[in-house]
Amino acid sequence: MAGRNWIGAALAALLVAGCTSGLPPAANVEPAPVPGVALPFNARVMVFMGDNDLKRKMSIQINRYQTEETKVMDGRILAETAETMLSKGFRQVAVNDPSIRPHIVVRLTGRPNWARQDGTLKIGCGIDAWTADGIPLGNFVARWDSPMKTDYLSEMGPGYAQCLKKPMDELLSSPTLARLAGAGFRDPNPKAAEEWMRTLGPIAAWK
Repeated sequence: MAGRNWIGAALAALLVAGCTSGLPPAANVEPAPVPGVALPFNARVMVFMGDNDLKRKMSIQINRYQTEETKVMDGRILAETAETMLSKGFRQVAVNDPSIRPHIVVRLTGRPNWARQDGTLKIGCGIDAWTADGIPLGNFVARWDSPMKTDYLSEMGPGYAQCLKKPMDELLSSPTLARLAGAGFRDPNPKAAEEWMRTLGPIAAWK
């Protein structure tokens, strides 16, 4: 009986292992080196996420014609993942907190897809970046598909980290950011920053 239980446990472990990709957490995903720069940049960054984005729950594909809303707070996971990753590239990063007097504001896009038929996670994501008074720094996008079947419940954050790495690397190495760094990341005019950030929409409570 004991031997049979051991075999059953081993088979269960193999099944679980076959359904997860073992992706590293966002904290373990490092940005690519930027030539001539010792990261992090000496800049403050605010991640902007609208209230509807933060409250968004992930929907999964049950079959060809039916979707189902889950309890997974997709928008919050995206914001948390981006905050963790951008903190490796910039001295201070906060979500929806203008009190840090940001030099840079980034707005996130992210849309995951998981279908029961194939069990793979597919994510499209992007980082739009501006100075805090509205000068565009660039739009950086990527797509990532899990290489094997995965559990969206546990792999959503790590999946977003894999997708966001390319946009983050492109932002960190962009000529527009290099020019800001060369000027010493000067604080924008407070009134200009307030007026421009108002165009993003209401700043939702984060914590």
